[in-house]
Amino acid sequence: MPSSWGIFVIAWLYQKIFIAIVPDGGSYDVRVVTLKQKKLLSKESRHFEGSTAYEDMAGYLRKRLDISPLHYIAILNPGMNQGALSGCSLHDIAEDLNGAKTLCRNQKWLLYTSILELETLKKQYSTLGLDFVFSPFSIIENFFRDKIGTGFALYALAQKDSFSVAFFDDGKLEYAHHYPMHQHEGAGIEQEGNVIGFTVGVEEDEVVERGISLDDIENLDDLDIIDELDNLSDIEDLDALEDIDEFSDDQPTIEEKRLVLPRSDEIKQEMEGFNDDFARFEFIQKTLSRFYASEQCNDRFVETVYIADAYGSGVELKRYLEEELFLNVLIRRIDMGDEVISLAMSEEEEL
Repeated sequence: MPSSWGIFVIAWLYQKIFIAIVPDGGSYDVRVVTLKQKKLLSKESRHFEGSTAYEDMAGYLRKRLDISPLHYIAILNPGMNQGALSGCSLHDIAEDLNGAKTLCRNQKWLLYTSILELETLKKQYSTLGLDFVFSPFSIIENFFRDKIGTGFALYALAQKDSFSVAFFDDGKLEYAHHYPMHQHEGAGIEQEGNVIGFTVGVEEDEVVERGISLDDIENLDDLDIIDELDNLSDIEDLDALEDIDEFSDDQPTIEEKRLVLPRSDEIKQEMEGFNDDFARFEFIQKTLSRFYASEQCNDRFVETVYIADAYGSGVELKRYLEEELFLNVLIRRIDMGDEVISLAMSEEEEL
């Protein structure tokens, strides 16, 4: 291993090359940044897609790697089975993380990913070599570093192939979930346990169903109301239903509306043609329901959502979050290549 003086000489003689690979939706976005003595020499971007996308990308990168022995390749983890948890000690984390690779962040929260998927990723890129594999939640933390330490809010990263959601409170991660997009019809949202041998997060039975507030259910007998609703088909004179609203003078508070999270089916009909935005809306809706039903909630309610938008849309998503969930929404356009390069440079400085 070269001495510190030897490393300094190498860095003085050679260019330093940082490469970011962002797989998303079957394509690859690549960013190549070349520095010498901390001065920017060049910055290139390439997009690869199609049946030979990986081979074309690898050929392009090999030519860049031949320029200098000082090169670092970083990739955004494309794995389905990854996430983040509050706390760093496995003794403090109730979830079973067998089969997962974990990494503690700032002694406050934990990143995890499937060991099987991680090994598959390393094997796929073995001819190039990977120096850094970054989590979407590290991207969120870095991209919103000016906001995360200022209070309690929900943060999200919207990519073509995935949607990552995290709650931060004064810089500390409280709750998070990573959602793959475009799963096959009928597949459940949570499939970690079936694939890699560990399960995390809230079980499906704990999810707040649409239109039902947990505060209204004191015991199992209260669920009989659902059976009564099924009998509405037996009512011959449905005009009588128009008078039901007259018996209720109380209006729900904003907090109650958030807990109920209503009218998802109606929204879906209105959002034809905006399937991805609606899917992301549902993910946020589901995540809020889970958080409000969890011990981590502590009577806190989300007022603001910050979304890092990597796919260049989100107008409908913003509108429905504001109108249906009463949230303040800030959307920032994010360049994933730049963010991965930024993280790689930070990690390289600590080597």
